[in-house]
Amino acid sequence: MLNELLRLQHKNPKKVIGLMSGTSIDGIDACLVEISGNGLHTRINVLVSETYPYDETTRTAILDTCNPGTGTVDKVCQLNFFLGKLFANAATAIANKAHISIKDIDLIGSHGQTVYHIPNPATMEKTEDRSQRLEVRETEAWDLPHIRSTLQIGEPSVIAQETGVTTVADFRPRDMAAGGQGAPLVPYVDFILFRDKEKGRALQNIGGIANVTVLPKNCGINDVIAFDTGPGNMIIDRITELVTNNTHHFDEGGKLAARGSVNDAILSSLLAHPYLSKPPPKTTGREEFGISFADTLYKEAIHSGIKDLDILATVTAFTAHSIADSYKHWILPKHHLSEIILSGGGNHNDTLIKFLRQYLEPTIQIHSINKFGISPNTKEALAFAILANETISGNPNNIPSATGAREAVIMGKIIPGKL
Repeated sequence: MLNELLRLQHKNPKKVIGLMSGTSIDGIDACLVEISGNGLHTRINVLVSETYPYDETTRTAILDTCNPGTGTVDKVCQLNFFLGKLFANAATAIANKAHISIKDIDLIGSHGQTVYHIPNPATMEKTEDRSQRLEVRETEAWDLPHIRSTLQIGEPSVIAQETGVTTVADFRPRDMAAGGQGAPLVPYVDFILFRDKEKGRALQNIGGIANVTVLPKNCGINDVIAFDTGPGNMIIDRITELVTNNTHHFDEGGKLAARGSVNDAILSSLLAHPYLSKPPPKTTGREEFGISFADTLYKEAIHSGIKDLDILATVTAFTAHSIADSYKHWILPKHHLSEIILSGGGNHNDTLIKFLRQYLEPTIQIHSINKFGISPNTKEALAFAILANETISGNPNNIPSATGAREAVIMGKIIPGKL
């Protein structure tokens, strides 16, 4: 095993597959990239990328497992291995798409699927709604010590066994062990790929959750700012399901929202959410802005006589407004930005982007990451390929200023392939 790791460490270039399943839970993003060097000397050539959608049964199983009331330990246990198999299949499929044998792949980096994330110390009693739990027995065992924790599934041992390729996965826990929030992790890659001596840039990803990386002009790694701005597509997607009676899981192109009108009263209420006023570093997820949040919002709005499409337009505006407000509160007072580079599924929602342009300062240019030869749906899978390369190279690959960790650490667990 040691000889294999040394071989991988010194091989240049490497063919690396990155795998990612985000909070939108729409499928597995896969990216095959050729990586030369490491650290600041990293150079990439994206060979091919693809998203492999989940079928309805799998998507429902993941959503059930993310829910404290239905995510029982047997479901977590089985889904961990089942998703490991799907991730392995995605790795093999992306290699086949590039007409490359999986045997010729050097490394796989897998983020897995987050099923629960507790970035701030809290007892389980405070984190969960007791009414949502299965009533197995009354016990005080839930009153655990205040501790940060996170869980990503998609068993990397299955990926390594099925593909025969050394796999690096489970990146978040090491940052948390060092006192961080385990997120955001992509800013390290943003720094490597997008820092600029002349321009201040923001990398804005709009996935299920929206997150930003700020790269001030001529910045060093300790100058990087990154945090979750708040909801991305998560609330929009759930309201779309409710509006369309579950016939659509997302608002394609923002066409449905474009037919509605923003309700200012509801928008103001949403913008008062306490997460939005918290200073960075901070992260959030489905626990805060997931199905329960969206369902409650929808029921209250319908009860108040608000039309379906007006609700959808309002939550679309909410996502855009929460992003823009994050810039106004935490970024623009200290840093000049020349441009914002967009990625993630929200990049395809024209109504969302229209609102974002409306709420941001007009002097800031907004581009799709397509401009840099990277597909908006590919960026995070690409990021975990690069993070895996950093792990194998022995380089710390978190940014403490972004996650709140006490120190830089090497994230990721290494599962050797077939020897």
